[in-house]
Amino acid sequence: MFDKIEKSFVDRVGTSIFLSLFISFMFTVIFQSYVSNYKLSFFGFTIALILVSVGLYITIKLKDALETNEES
Repeated sequence: MFDKIEKSFVDRVGTSIFLSLFISFMFTVIFQSYVSNYKLSFFGFTIALILVSVGLYITIKLKDALETNEES
């Protein structure tokens, strides 16, 4: 039981660290003077990255749910 709690906690901490680093990097880069011409491209890349991540997450959750239904 404690192993599951610890793994869940580590996963959440890892995800939050990744998100905080990504957001801080994104805002650090966006407000540089040389990026002002490329802001729309950067926002487009960020939105595309988010959409791909959400799609991957949904696919993994669907795969897990189908495997669980298959076992029972």
